[in-house]
Amino acid sequence: MKTDNSTNKAWLGAVFRFFAVVFAGAGLIMLQGLSEGLEPWIRGFMASSPLPDELRFHAASHGALIGILFSASLLAMLRAPLAKPLVLRFYFIGHLIFLGTLLLTDPALAKQSFFVFILFTAVLGILFAVYPMRRDIFRPREPKAMNRALLVMTGVALLGLLPFMIYGITGQIGDADMQFRWGEGTALGLALVYAGYLTATSRTGARTIGILQSATYVYMGAASIALPDHPGSWGIVGGASAIAYGVVYAVVVLRQLAPRASVAKPNAIQS
Repeated sequence: MKTDNSTNKAWLGAVFRFFAVVFAGAGLIMLQGLSEGLEPWIRGFMASSPLPDELRFHAASHGALIGILFSASLLAMLRAPLAKPLVLRFYFIGHLIFLGTLLLTDPALAKQSFFVFILFTAVLGILFAVYPMRRDIFRPREPKAMNRALLVMTGVALLGLLPFMIYGITGQIGDADMQFRWGEGTALGLALVYAGYLTATSRTGARTIGILQSATYVYMGAASIALPDHPGSWGIVGGASAIAYGVVYAVVVLRQLAPRASVAKPNAIQS
């Protein structure tokens, strides 16, 4: 009986990896997480037509959210996916944050973009169906041990991101072009804050989320320095601060959340 259960988990783990690669690739290519992520430095990369110049920093926000936080989180689960339900939880809630921000900041656009809700619902439904540790995604058996240093750093990030998120809300409400460019920045900020909270829980997979956050802050800082005067940009000072924060955050994560052997965690099942 136990052998059959292990075989079933191994089979589902392989199926999950397949869909993780497919959906990560779709995010990077079809949803333009890669092409828009390179927009601050390479204009029109893999794009049918170049973006207007004033949207280039908004494209960076898209690349950070879709390319780094979402697509890269799936790719990070290719190694021992059953040991990282926390990462999949972030992927799920991150998409709900994206859709909720779209719905609240621009209901008319959300109505026109109803296919996006259907698409993301299908993606999340498939990943949930093929993930053997479904219970641990939202009801983890592993207790959380809040890391004070990481929690304080998340509070600092919230204060730093708050003007950016408010600016995104007001910009999206006043956007007459019916594009989710300003609001996506708000969704990015909210996703980063939520990721910070999950990292501070110190559960298995928190280290991965923390590294993805660090990469996002460094990336957004570099994009801001490259496009300091573009709409939505954090500017040179803000960009340098984001890079410094991302580097310090990475150091704290790597030191405070050192990888632990899976045998020390009975609920962290390797596949």
